[in-house]
Amino acid sequence: MLVDDSRAPFVFLRPEVETGLSIEEQFQRLLDKGQPFVLMTDHSPDDHHDESVEERREKALFFKKVKDRLRSQCRGMIVIERGKPTSGPARLMAATASKVFGFAVAFASDENEAIRQGEALLAREE
Repeated sequence: MLVDDSRAPFVFLRPEVETGLSIEEQFQRLLDKGQPFVLMTDHSPDDHHDESVEERREKALFFKKVKDRLRSQCRGMIVIERGKPTSGPARLMAATASKVFGFAVAFASDENEAIRQGEALLAREE
């Protein structure tokens, strides 16, 4: 997965792109910049079937470790549905993640709508 910050403050999670860095290393670099951002993704929050239990555990421990920094810099996460409505269980997972990490999780039909929502999230914090 690529944590693509080339359009910062909009940071796209691109699961179809492989990099030489782990997701943890990429998030660490993003957080080290100390800038507010909005996460954008077009994959479902429950779309991690290929991860082993150990990989999930390591990722959970990492996000627990950086939770305060993530909460202070991330203004929200927007799931881009692209014509595929997000399932009820996935929305429930997103709501849980929102509570755990302390930022909003929203859903958008396309990238343009996601950018508009992201701009609104960033404007609220200024």
